[in-house]
Amino acid sequence: MFKKNENIPAFAGTPQSDAKTQRRHKRWLVLALGVIVLLFAVMISVNAFINYQTNQALSHRPPPVNVVTVATLQPQDWQPILIATGTVRANQGATLKVQASGVVESISVKAGQMVQKGQVLMTLDSHVEQANLQASEDQLPSLENTYESYVKLYRTKSISKQELDTAKANYLAKKAQIASLKATLSRRQIVAPFSGVAGIVKVNVGQFVNAGTDIVQLEDRSEMKVDFTIAQNNLTQLRNGETIVAQSDAYPNATFLGKITAIDPAIDQNSGLVSVQAVFTGDNTKDLLSGMFVRLAVNLPVKPQQMVVPQVAINFNMYGDYLYVIEPLSEKVRDEVLANPMFKYKKQIERVFQVKQVPIVIQDRHTVNALLDGSGLKFGERFVVGGSQRLSKGALVIIEDKPLVGVTMPKAIGNL
Repeated sequence: MFKKNENIPAFAGTPQSDAKTQRRHKRWLVLALGVIVLLFAVMISVNAFINYQTNQALSHRPPPVNVVTVATLQPQDWQPILIATGTVRANQGATLKVQASGVVESISVKAGQMVQKGQVLMTLDSHVEQANLQASEDQLPSLENTYESYVKLYRTKSISKQELDTAKANYLAKKAQIASLKATLSRRQIVAPFSGVAGIVKVNVGQFVNAGTDIVQLEDRSEMKVDFTIAQNNLTQLRNGETIVAQSDAYPNATFLGKITAIDPAIDQNSGLVSVQAVFTGDNTKDLLSGMFVRLAVNLPVKPQQMVVPQVAINFNMYGDYLYVIEPLSEKVRDEVLANPMFKYKKQIERVFQVKQVPIVIQDRHTVNALLDGSGLKFGERFVVGGSQRLSKGALVIIEDKPLVGVTMPKAIGNL
């Protein structure tokens, strides 16, 4: 019988070789996990060290000081202004139309021409009407003589009352017919109902036109009117004769002065608005055209000694509007910043201040300014105008002596 030789090595695929391979894989896996854990530990330690050093550096860093420009709150007169939008129309304006059908015989007006009241602007062919009028006028003397003769005969009782009445009726009917023909003939002419400037003529000589056809627009521009509406709660602020200023996008650098001439005595039930009319006169009134939209500003009575601030100084958050008011450094803050060796404004400490947020209530706005109700503020306090975007409650600021920006209206506004 053969015996097992224990000195023969194990070949691949045998149970002995598989066990050794598994143990070798486990050792490598444990080693890899250990390296990964070590790397994580090193990274965490490095980050912790960096954060520690950063916190140490920030703890010794002086608080930031923002450069700002300030203004002093002084009492000012406030000019309330009522803003509205209106439509321009001429003193008198009409689109002249044909009253009867016919062929255009002549046109005696040109676009842009100044015409006078009663001037004939256009005539239609009227030969038939003139012939009928001439025939009736020729018959009138005969009927008149017959009527006068019948009057004499009736006095002598030579004719009956019925014959006299018939002669009179024929005479009066012919006179009425002549008047009717003259009226018909006058309707063959378009006459200027008032003096003004003619627009574009919309018909041509020889053209057949129907009754109601537009001929020409006539505008009396001796003065221009503007119709606008206001809310009924502003009604008590308006008076006839008050000055009103208008501006148009067509003339961005021009203003038009006028006066309120009429306030409607009734309020529109649908809109709740009141209609108002203003009249504009002046050298530049000719620039206003009928149908033009204008922005209107009505100067209301002045309010004296009010709190007025530039709108650029106003900040806002979810709780409302507020101002940054300048106040001196407290002794604690002053000692802290002076004790910091990195604080670079030690020699200018007198110009360093702290800000506080003061809530405000805006009553009105106009151009670059805003009217405040005055709660929480006092005249003589200084507030930040420029540089407030980087501030927060309790921030340190240094005042810069520079002209304020955004506190005055530009001299001219061009088109964007």
